[in-house]
Amino acid sequence: MGKVAHFIKHIGEVDSKGENDTFRLWESYREQAMLWRVIALAQMIGSILLIIFVFYLYSTREVTLHVPRQPLPGQYAINEIPEAALLEAATEIVNLIATYQPHVAERQFVAALEHLEEPALSTFRETMLGLELSAIRSTARTQLFFVDPTKTKIEPKSEGIAVSLFGDRTKFIAGKQVPTVHTRYTITFVTRPRNKLNMYGLMAKKIEVENVDY
Repeated sequence: MGKVAHFIKHIGEVDSKGENDTFRLWESYREQAMLWRVIALAQMIGSILLIIFVFYLYSTREVTLHVPRQPLPGQYAINEIPEAALLEAATEIVNLIATYQPHVAERQFVAALEHLEEPALSTFRETMLGLELSAIRSTARTQLFFVDPTKTKIEPKSEGIAVSLFGDRTKFIAGKQVPTVHTRYTITFVTRPRNKLNMYGLMAKKIEVENVDY
């Protein structure tokens, strides 16, 4: 009887221990389940709030298109041209015709034709693209022109507006430097119908080059 009672007691202790382990395991799973339930609930609430926010942004948005103004056809009066535009146009022409090297001189002179109109166009073709270009090639002449911005002048004339650029002109013939001379380039501008490449319609009607004393 004593052995039987001891055996029964042992079985009861094993069953009790098993129940305790099962309860602890269930408690652990319940805590994990609660944690995942809280995470899922938070995700659901966050998703709902995000959807509401997206609809709010969509309903309150404003689309603003900035369309540049279409260039208007027409022609400026010569007295409407800003001085900065006149100076820029004159400088571009002078850079093309007054500073060059033998191998690029023709290319620069041809580019300068786009800024000229009669009578400057015919005169330039005859002198610069004719006699001057031949002399440049035969003597391997290089020329540099350094503008003195303090002496620049812009003057209205009967045929347009004249922009005068003063500076030092230095020539190198076959590698040897020729004495520097003070030179004035005077470009007389008129206006023609403007376009995308020439927003002010500035064209050079006359080009004058002369050596001067400072």
